[in-house]
Amino acid sequence: MTEDSLKPYVIGLDLGGTNSVFGIVDSRGDIKATTAIKTQGYGDNVEAYVDASIEALKIIIDQVGGIDKIKAMGIGAPNGNYYNGTIEFAPNLEWGRNGVVPLAKLFSDKLGIPVALTNDANAAAIGEMTYGVARGMKNFIVITLGTGVGSGIVVNGQLVYGCDGFAGELGHVIVKENGRQCGCGRKGCLETYCSATGVARSAREFLANSDE
Repeated sequence: MTEDSLKPYVIGLDLGGTNSVFGIVDSRGDIKATTAIKTQGYGDNVEAYVDASIEALKIIIDQVGGIDKIKAMGIGAPNGNYYNGTIEFAPNLEWGRNGVVPLAKLFSDKLGIPVALTNDANAAAIGEMTYGVARGMKNFIVITLGTGVGSGIVVNGQLVYGCDGFAGELGHVIVKENGRQCGCGRKGCLETYCSATGVARSAREFLANSDE
């Protein structure tokens, strides 16, 4: 038997600004077990976030036969640097907004398996290209809408990372000069209007200024 057949599963982490959702997945993309924790609530203590994640993961890892069945882990995260396995100055993460967080290494050290990390929208694009609606497509863009706005760009079948891993961040294109304050420090970014957070903000502003 090959090592791959002995280790048939990988862990996926969809790290959002509100929730962190974990799945254990086989090579066909079938999800075998899931769990979730809140992403926020740990202040600037990323170690506390990782510890809470490991506690939640232990339960579903046991469900599939233990860590010996897990080949690796992949993380999709805001401001994720594919090259370095880090989250860098992520405006929507309280423990990630003020510096560079070596999240892949933190999880790898705790679990004892290889861990890769990329931008969450890039991970979504890879997923759609491999298992989803973009199978067979060579050129497309995935837009993710949640706490922020993310984008994954595929050209000629290759994900666009750029020189530093941060190419294609459409959520931080300025769409209104001197517009709404964004968590990134600039004003008028697309995500301040089009994210779930931005749409809710628009609704509150409309209700405050209208009796409709």
